[in-house]
Amino acid sequence: MRLSFCIVGCGLLLAGMMGCARRPAAAYQPAAKAASEPAPAPQLLFLSCRLTAAPAGTQVQVLQAQAVPGELKAPEPDADAPNYVRVSQLNGQGQPLAQVRVAHPLRRSVEHVADDQRTFQRSEVVVPTAELFVRLALRPAATAIRLEEVVDGKTNLLTEIPVPHKS
Repeated sequence: MRLSFCIVGCGLLLAGMMGCARRPAAAYQPAAKAASEPAPAPQLLFLSCRLTAAPAGTQVQVLQAQAVPGELKAPEPDADAPNYVRVSQLNGQGQPLAQVRVAHPLRRSVEHVADDQRTFQRSEVVVPTAELFVRLALRPAATAIRLEEVVDGKTNLLTEIPVPHKS
């Protein structure tokens, strides 16, 4: 009787252990390696340029391009003006990752009295020089920044600069 009790008890013990058996190592694959590596800290890009109207087209002088740690509190809305400057972040293959539209600083809309009947009219004025300041949430894969102007539906490349080293 003891022997049968021992055999039955061992059988139950084995059955219980089989239910708790460890799965093969292949079933326990670690999460993607990216999860084990820390995500890059968020970066902001501060870009400041001087635009100058010239007969050959708009000239751009980059005054400052600096990447710093931080996050945008709230993204700035895209300009809804017909003439704007598009600032794009490009990856290594030159494909846009993100873009923002900023009102064209050289083209300003002004309201003035049009005639003797004192009616108001809106006109566009082209100023000779103006500065442009943009703050962007820098994408980790971005390698270059492209500035393009869109005037009267036509797009012109202004400049393309490498993403500055992050400080």
